[in-house]
Amino acid sequence: MALDYFILVFISSLGVYQIAAIPAKLDGLCFFRNRVVQYIFGILAIIGAFLWFFTSKDRNVHTVVEGSQQLGLFLASIIASYIFTAILASIMQVKVSSKGGSPREGKQYDMGIETLKKTTLLGGIMSSLKKENKDKV
Repeated sequence: MALDYFILVFISSLGVYQIAAIPAKLDGLCFFRNRVVQYIFGILAIIGAFLWFFTSKDRNVHTVVEGSQQLGLFLASIIASYIFTAILASIMQVKVSSKGGSPREGKQYDMGIETLKKTTLLGGIMSSLKKENKDKV
């Protein structure tokens, strides 16, 4: 039951991150360039996760997952989902930008989540490291 709950929250969090990245203009977290496709993916991920969770087994039995354990699973799952989203979006956008067109700008100096409006998480980390090395010289 604990693994099922972790997977439910993980997959539905992927969908929520994809939907939330659109109005926030966090292009660094987007899997798709087409906004409609991204909305559809997010909605299908959320609905699919809940359908799988509630139809796969009998969920009305007493389980050993208690409230504090459920909170821990929830937090671990949304953090893992965010890290997975950031890494997968970085990989997908590097492949897309290397196939043609202009690559993403490597010079960005925004702080925090604002970085994801211009570049991916891995791109932001790399440019931040380059900036720190440049400042030291």
